Amino acid sequence: MIGVTRYCVGCSFCRLVCPTGAIEVMGKAEINHELCIECKKCVSYCPLEALRVIE
Repeated sequence: MIGVTRYCVGCSFCRLVCPTGAIEVMGKAEINHELCIECKKCVSYCPLEALRVIE
């Protein structure tokens, strides 16, 4: 599962790279876990490392 930390500033890079459109940004990123395929592109592209894989 991918989680959003408090470091998210809502830059939308994660939303732009998400292949399934599972991320919306309303102040900060929100992940729709039903659409998320856990490809981790959002984690890789986040400039602030605000998205993390939660085990």
